[in-house]
Amino acid sequence: MPVRYYLPIEDVVVPLEPSPTRSMCSYKGRATWYSAIIGDRRVDDIAWQYEHPLSDAADVQDYVAFLDERLDLVVDGAQQSRAVTPWS
Repeated sequence: MPVRYYLPIEDVVVPLEPSPTRSMCSYKGRATWYSAIIGDRRVDDIAWQYEHPLSDAADVQDYVAFLDERLDLVVDGAQQSRAVTPWS
């Protein structure tokens, strides 16, 4: 699995819309998914959030993560290569 960056939801500048998609992680809990509106384009199921994570993952509450393998990711000014996963 690639590294996942969890960002404070208030720091996300792209508009997010709730998706009907839900997923389950055995150690984080149930995730709510979001679609992003980028210009005139909608990118479905690109981000997720654990609104009520399990106790072992309490640190990710109120944070959102993105499928980095479908985005251009820059960390400390360096473009990251996209990971290849089933979600690419």
